Amino acid sequence: MIYPCPKPPKTERKPSRLSRRNKSDGQQVEICRDRESWEERREEVGSDADYLCQHCGDPAPLHDVEIGREEGVMPYIIRAGQAAHRIARKMGGAFRNDEASNLRWLCFQCHHLETVGKLVIA
Repeated sequence: MIYPCPKPPKTERKPSRLSRRNKSDGQQVEICRDRESWEERREEVGSDADYLCQHCGDPAPLHDVEIGREEGVMPYIIRAGQAAHRIARKMGGAFRNDEASNLRWLCFQCHHLETVGKLVIA
């Protein structure tokens, strides 16, 4: 019976951001390994864009914002902006790169349309 290798102790954690060589072209790229480092990177990209979509110019705040919460008024929610990869992030593949230069700030609608292939953003 084969047993898996033992887990490293919790004190020996991997760094939150990892720099490694890209498989396709050999360049150094940065990867966010945990949620905290990704949130920091996301906030950095959003603040650089003044929390406006870099495609359509609509407001794209850091978190969802609810507007019009009054008696008898249906609330309107402005969806949070999203840090979208310029070169697609493929599940651990050759183009995985979380550097700020590879990210842009998009509103929810533009990011969704780009993801499903109905919008091409140059």
